[in-house]
Amino acid sequence: AAYMKQQGFKHVYQLKGGILKYLEEVPESESLWQGQCFVFDRRVAVKHGLQPGDYDLCFACGEPLSESDKESPLYEAGVGCARCHEKFDDDDRERFRERVHQ
Repeated sequence: AAYMKQQGFKHVYQLKGGILKYLEEVPESESLWQGQCFVFDRRVAVKHGLQPGDYDLCFACGEPLSESDKESPLYEAGVGCARCHEKFDDDDRERFRERVHQ
């Protein structure tokens, strides 16, 4: 909040209990929140009521993946996505495939 005020925003509010508490307690019909909230656990993202979101993580690069990201021909579950395809070589991808089977 302090940073936003320094940047010139005049109407800055801080949620008591944080955004996750807000999403948990405020009904979607009364909420001003739009979209999903990234979380740093296996859920990846949550919606109102803390319901699991629609994103997965790329296990190679750790980036969140939408359903459209997973439609890319460069996406392979547990192996990589279009964002990180050029960062890894075939040996890396084979190692990632082995990891999936463990």
